[in-house]
Amino acid sequence: MPIDSPSLWEPRADPPDLAEAEAHVWRTRVDGARWEGHLLPEERRRLRRFRLPEDAAREATGRGVLRFLLGGYLGLRPPEVPLAAGPHGKPILAPAAPAPLEFNLSHSGAWVLAAIARGGRVGVDLERERPVDEARIAREFFHPEEVAEWERQAEGDRLAAFFRLWTLKEAYLKALGTGLSKPPGSFRVTGCSRAADAALLWCVEDPEAPRRWQVRRLEIDSGYAAALALERPLAQARAFTLLPP
Repeated sequence: MPIDSPSLWEPRADPPDLAEAEAHVWRTRVDGARWEGHLLPEERRRLRRFRLPEDAAREATGRGVLRFLLGGYLGLRPPEVPLAAGPHGKPILAPAAPAPLEFNLSHSGAWVLAAIARGGRVGVDLERERPVDEARIAREFFHPEEVAEWERQAEGDRLAAFFRLWTLKEAYLKALGTGLSKPPGSFRVTGCSRAADAALLWCVEDPEAPRRWQVRRLEIDSGYAAALALERPLAQARAFTLLPP
């Protein structure tokens, strides 16, 4: 089902059961002080490396929320969740985890966004809309057909359309776990128009990717763009607002 309305974000204080081939998407407000207690000592020490307090608060919230949610799904205390780093630095569960779950995390501005799935890879991206040189970035990083689609948008919607397209591409890259080691022009998505459905249309090294992947826009809050990428057999996504502990 599409997650395209804020009214679909069901408030919850803890994770529900996660079915096979299902993804849960969670949003929560940044509040580092509430979530820092779920971190390991070395994770709390790393927070001191951030120059800006707001960056440290986003990191503390993101990591704390991730540990809290994964712990709820796995039946573990948050500090017991065995997190590791994948080949390109993407957080993954270590082999010692009691169940295989796929997950991804993003944060920007006042929000943290997390997705957790059973049965397929998942990626999320979240961006606070802000002034950027969108024309230069689009021409440097987007597929030419994506640039053309973006340029067809009304002048007053260009910035928001840029971030809608950017988050769709980033969500797919994050689900793959490659980051920008996979050139963002090597695949094409659509969906920067508010009126058009989002989709993955083409991937240079994987002709079957459009059949195996779906991308969706997420409505998080005014002034934000967000997106979700799901790998089949993931078929259902449910959206929740995580209440602070």
